[in-house]
Amino acid sequence: MLRDAREAQNVTLEDAAQRLRLMHRQVKAMEQDDFESLGQPVFARGFVRNYARLLGLAPESLLSRMDGAPAEPATVALAEASPPHSWLTSPWLILSLVGLLLVVAVPVALYVWLNSGGEEGASAQAPSVMPLPPPSPAAAAAPVTPPVAASLAPPSAVVPPAASEAGVASPPAANVPATTEPAADAEGSVLHLEFGDTSWTEIKDAGGRMLLRQLNPAGSSADVRGQPPFDVVIGNASQVQVTYNGRPIDLKPFTDTTVARFTLEE
Repeated sequence: MLRDAREAQNVTLEDAAQRLRLMHRQVKAMEQDDFESLGQPVFARGFVRNYARLLGLAPESLLSRMDGAPAEPATVALAEASPPHSWLTSPWLILSLVGLLLVVAVPVALYVWLNSGGEEGASAQAPSVMPLPPPSPAAAAAPVTPPVAASLAPPSAVVPPAASEAGVASPPAANVPATTEPAADAEGSVLHLEFGDTSWTEIKDAGGRMLLRQLNPAGSSADVRGQPPFDVVIGNASQVQVTYNGRPIDLKPFTDTTVARFTLEE
Protein backbone atom coordinates (compact mmCIF):
# COMPACT_ATOMS: atom_id res chain seq x y z
CA MET A 1 0.00 0.00 0.00
CA LEU A 2 2.76 2.42 0.90
CA ARG A 3 4.76 1.63 -2.23
CA ASP A 4 1.73 1.96 -4.53
CA ALA A 5 0.71 5.28 -2.95
CA ARG A 6 4.27 6.62 -3.24
CA GLU A 7 4.64 5.61 -6.87
CA ALA A 8 1.20 7.03 -7.72
CA GLN A 9 2.39 10.41 -6.38
CA ASN A 10 5.73 10.21 -8.27
CA VAL A 11 7.71 10.30 -5.01
CA THR A 12 11.07 8.50 -4.97
CA LEU A 13 12.46 6.50 -2.06
CA GLU A 14 15.15 9.13 -1.56
CA ASP A 15 12.58 11.94 -1.38
CA ALA A 16 10.43 10.01 1.10
CA ALA A 17 13.44 9.22 3.31
CA GLN A 18 14.54 12.84 3.32
CA ARG A 19 11.06 14.15 4.19
CA LEU A 20 10.63 11.54 6.95
CA ARG A 21 14.16 12.17 8.27
CA LEU A 22 14.86 8.43 7.97
CA MET A 23 17.43 6.34 6.17
CA HIS A 24 16.78 4.82 2.72
CA ARG A 25 16.85 1.28 4.10
CA GLN A 26 14.22 2.08 6.77
CA VAL A 27 11.71 3.37 4.19
CA LYS A 28 12.35 0.36 1.96
CA ALA A 29 11.86 -1.98 4.94
CA MET A 30 8.39 -0.54 5.61
CA GLU A 31 7.36 -1.07 1.98
CA GLN A 32 8.55 -4.72 2.20
CA ASP A 33 6.80 -5.44 5.56
CA ASP A 34 10.24 -5.99 7.12
CA PHE A 35 9.31 -4.45 10.48
CA GLU A 36 11.81 -6.47 12.51
CA SER A 37 14.72 -4.50 11.03
CA LEU A 38 13.13 -1.28 12.33
CA GLY A 39 13.78 -2.21 15.97
CA GLN A 40 11.15 -2.46 18.67
CA PRO A 41 7.44 -2.50 17.67
CA VAL A 42 6.85 0.93 19.18
CA PHE A 43 9.31 2.46 16.69
CA ALA A 44 7.97 0.49 13.72
CA ARG A 45 4.43 1.72 14.42
CA GLY A 46 5.66 5.30 14.64
CA PHE A 47 7.51 5.03 11.31
CA VAL A 48 4.46 3.56 9.55
CA ARG A 49 2.16 6.23 11.01
CA ASN A 50 4.42 9.06 9.80
CA TYR A 51 4.88 7.47 6.35
CA ALA A 52 1.09 7.07 5.92
CA ARG A 53 0.50 10.70 6.87
CA LEU A 54 3.17 11.83 4.41
CA LEU A 55 1.40 10.02 1.57
CA GLY A 56 -2.07 11.21 2.65
CA LEU A 57 -3.24 7.75 3.79
CA ALA A 58 -5.29 6.90 6.88
CA PRO A 59 -2.69 5.36 9.25
CA GLU A 60 -5.21 3.35 11.33
CA SER A 61 -5.86 0.74 8.62
CA LEU A 62 -2.13 0.18 8.10
CA LEU A 63 -1.44 -0.06 11.84
CA SER A 64 -4.25 -2.60 12.29
CA ARG A 65 -2.65 -4.82 9.65
CA MET A 66 0.65 -4.66 11.54
CA ASP A 67 -1.13 -6.02 14.64
CA GLY A 68 -2.29 -9.13 12.74
CA ALA A 69 -5.82 -8.05 11.73
CA PRO A 70 -7.92 -10.28 9.38
CA ALA A 71 -6.85 -10.39 5.76
CA GLU A 72 -9.99 -8.76 4.25
CA PRO A 73 -9.23 -5.62 2.22
CA ALA A 74 -8.88 -2.52 4.30
CA THR A 75 -10.36 0.75 3.19
CA VAL A 76 -7.60 3.23 2.42
CA ALA A 77 -8.82 6.75 1.77
CA LEU A 78 -6.92 9.91 1.03
CA ALA A 79 -7.17 12.48 3.78
CA GLU A 80 -9.41 15.36 2.75
CA ALA A 81 -7.84 18.78 2.88
CA SER A 82 -9.65 21.29 5.05
CA PRO A 83 -11.33 24.08 3.06
CA PRO A 84 -9.50 27.42 3.13
CA HIS A 85 -10.89 30.03 5.48
CA SER A 86 -11.31 32.82 2.98
CA TRP A 87 -13.27 34.94 5.47
CA LEU A 88 -10.02 35.71 7.30
CA THR A 89 -8.86 37.78 4.32
CA SER A 90 -12.19 39.56 3.77
CA PRO A 91 -11.69 43.35 3.38
CA TRP A 92 -14.96 43.99 5.22
CA LEU A 93 -13.71 42.07 8.24
CA ILE A 94 -10.43 43.99 8.23
CA LEU A 95 -12.23 47.34 7.97
CA SER A 96 -14.59 46.36 10.79
CA LEU A 97 -11.70 45.43 13.06
CA VAL A 98 -9.88 48.69 12.30
CA GLY A 99 -13.05 50.70 13.01
CA LEU A 100 -13.62 48.86 16.29
CA LEU A 101 -10.00 49.50 17.31
CA LEU A 102 -10.40 53.25 16.64
CA VAL A 103 -13.68 53.42 18.57
CA VAL A 104 -12.00 51.88 21.62
CA ALA A 105 -8.57 53.49 21.37
CA VAL A 106 -9.59 57.15 20.84
CA PRO A 107 -11.69 57.55 24.06
CA VAL A 108 -9.05 55.73 26.11
CA ALA A 109 -6.25 57.95 24.78
CA LEU A 110 -8.33 61.11 25.43
CA TYR A 111 -9.10 59.97 28.98
CA VAL A 112 -5.42 59.26 29.74
CA TRP A 113 -4.34 62.62 28.25
CA LEU A 114 -6.89 64.60 30.28
CA ASN A 115 -5.99 62.82 33.52
CA SER A 116 -2.27 63.30 32.99
CA GLY A 117 -2.83 67.04 32.38
CA GLY A 118 -4.92 67.38 35.56
CA GLU A 119 -2.30 65.64 37.67
CA GLU A 120 0.47 67.87 36.28
CA GLY A 121 -1.60 71.03 37.06
CA ALA A 122 -2.29 69.86 40.60
CA SER A 123 1.36 69.08 41.21
CA ALA A 124 2.37 72.52 39.88
CA GLN A 125 0.04 74.32 42.34
CA ALA A 126 0.84 72.13 45.34
CA PRO A 127 3.89 74.15 46.63
CA SER A 128 1.90 77.43 46.87
CA VAL A 129 -0.93 75.83 48.83
CA MET A 130 0.99 73.81 51.42
CA PRO A 131 4.78 74.40 51.43
CA LEU A 132 6.93 71.86 53.25
CA PRO A 133 8.64 73.10 56.45
CA PRO A 134 12.44 73.57 56.18
CA PRO A 135 14.51 70.77 57.70
CA SER A 136 15.86 71.31 61.22
CA PRO A 137 19.57 72.12 61.59
CA ALA A 138 20.16 68.84 63.43
CA ALA A 139 18.52 66.76 60.70
CA ALA A 140 20.37 68.63 57.96
CA ALA A 141 23.72 68.20 59.66
CA ALA A 142 23.33 64.51 60.46
CA PRO A 143 23.88 63.05 56.96
CA VAL A 144 27.08 65.11 56.32
CA THR A 145 28.64 64.96 59.80
CA PRO A 146 32.10 63.33 59.55
CA PRO A 147 32.70 60.36 61.87
CA VAL A 148 35.49 62.22 63.70
CA ALA A 149 33.26 65.19 64.57
CA ALA A 150 30.42 63.04 65.88
CA SER A 151 31.75 63.27 69.48
CA LEU A 152 31.81 67.12 69.31
CA ALA A 153 28.26 67.54 67.94
CA PRO A 154 25.37 68.24 70.28
CA PRO A 155 23.36 65.20 71.41
CA SER A 156 20.48 66.12 69.11
CA ALA A 157 22.74 65.91 66.03
CA VAL A 158 24.07 62.42 66.75
CA VAL A 159 22.17 59.66 64.97
CA PRO A 160 21.69 56.60 67.21
CA PRO A 161 23.14 53.36 65.89
CA ALA A 162 19.70 51.76 65.85
CA ALA A 163 18.36 54.56 63.68
CA SER A 164 21.36 54.28 61.31
CA GLU A 165 20.82 50.58 60.94
CA ALA A 166 17.10 51.08 60.43
CA GLY A 167 17.78 53.63 57.69
CA VAL A 168 19.74 51.12 55.61
CA ALA A 169 17.84 48.00 56.58
CA SER A 170 16.73 45.79 53.74
CA PRO A 171 13.02 45.75 52.89
CA PRO A 172 10.85 43.19 54.72
CA ALA A 173 10.95 39.68 53.41
CA ALA A 174 7.20 39.83 52.77
CA ASN A 175 7.80 42.32 49.92
CA VAL A 176 10.06 39.91 48.01
CA PRO A 177 8.04 37.65 45.68
CA ALA A 178 8.66 33.99 46.28
CA THR A 179 9.66 31.85 43.32
CA THR A 180 8.18 28.44 42.93
CA GLU A 181 9.06 25.67 40.59
CA PRO A 182 6.24 24.55 38.24
CA ALA A 183 4.58 21.36 39.33
CA ALA A 184 5.46 18.38 37.15
CA ASP A 185 2.64 17.01 35.07
CA ALA A 186 1.85 13.61 36.49
CA GLU A 187 -0.16 12.51 33.43
CA GLY A 188 1.04 10.85 30.24
CA SER A 189 4.11 8.77 29.45
CA VAL A 190 7.61 9.41 30.80
CA LEU A 191 10.91 9.62 28.90
CA HIS A 192 14.05 9.49 31.06
CA LEU A 193 17.38 10.52 29.52
CA GLU A 194 20.91 10.12 30.97
CA PHE A 195 23.65 12.19 29.25
CA GLY A 196 27.16 10.74 29.43
CA ASP A 197 28.43 13.62 27.30
CA THR A 198 27.13 16.94 25.95
CA SER A 199 24.03 16.37 23.77
CA TRP A 200 21.48 18.57 21.99
CA THR A 201 17.93 17.19 22.47
CA GLU A 202 14.49 18.05 21.01
CA ILE A 203 11.26 16.28 22.09
CA LYS A 204 7.70 17.11 20.91
CA ASP A 205 4.42 15.58 22.10
CA ALA A 206 1.41 14.41 20.08
CA GLY A 207 0.13 17.96 19.68
CA GLY A 208 3.43 19.28 18.34
CA ARG A 209 4.22 21.11 21.62
CA MET A 210 7.96 21.36 22.35
CA LEU A 211 8.59 19.56 25.68
CA LEU A 212 12.40 19.75 25.71
CA ARG A 213 14.80 21.73 23.51
CA GLN A 214 18.22 22.39 25.03
CA LEU A 215 21.90 21.51 25.16
CA ASN A 216 22.38 19.02 28.00
CA PRO A 217 25.78 18.94 29.79
CA ALA A 218 27.67 15.74 30.51
CA GLY A 219 26.52 13.93 33.63
CA SER A 220 23.03 15.48 33.63
CA SER A 221 19.63 13.81 33.24
CA ALA A 222 16.11 14.84 32.22
CA ASP A 223 12.56 13.51 32.71
CA VAL A 224 10.00 14.45 30.04
CA ARG A 225 6.27 13.82 30.54
CA GLY A 226 3.55 14.18 27.92
CA GLN A 227 1.10 12.47 25.60
CA PRO A 228 2.57 10.17 22.91
CA PRO A 229 3.47 9.83 20.13
CA PHE A 230 6.74 11.70 20.80
CA ASP A 231 8.99 13.07 18.02
CA VAL A 232 12.56 12.74 19.35
CA VAL A 233 15.89 14.10 18.06
CA ILE A 234 19.03 13.30 20.10
CA GLY A 235 22.51 14.51 19.20
CA ASN A 236 25.65 12.59 20.21
CA ALA A 237 23.30 9.61 20.61
CA SER A 238 26.03 7.10 21.46
CA GLN A 239 26.56 8.92 24.79
CA VAL A 240 22.86 9.02 25.77
CA GLN A 241 20.78 6.35 27.54
CA VAL A 242 16.97 6.50 27.18
CA THR A 243 14.16 4.69 29.00
CA TYR A 244 10.47 4.94 28.02
CA ASN A 245 8.02 4.21 30.87
CA GLY A 246 10.82 2.25 32.55
CA ARG A 247 11.80 0.26 29.42
CA PRO A 248 15.31 0.82 27.97
CA ILE A 249 15.46 2.04 24.35
CA ASP A 250 18.27 1.05 21.96
CA LEU A 251 19.18 4.14 19.87
CA LYS A 252 21.56 2.39 17.44
CA PRO A 253 18.93 1.42 14.79
CA PHE A 254 17.83 5.06 14.54
CA THR A 255 21.22 6.79 14.58
CA ASP A 256 22.56 8.34 11.38
CA THR A 257 26.21 9.34 11.99
CA THR A 258 25.79 10.85 15.50
CA VAL A 259 22.10 11.95 15.50
CA ALA A 260 19.16 9.69 16.41
CA ARG A 261 15.70 10.55 15.03
CA PHE A 262 12.58 8.51 15.80
CA THR A 263 8.93 8.57 16.92
CA LEU A 264 7.73 6.87 20.11
CA GLU A 265 4.19 5.43 20.18
CA GLU A 266 2.33 4.26 23.27
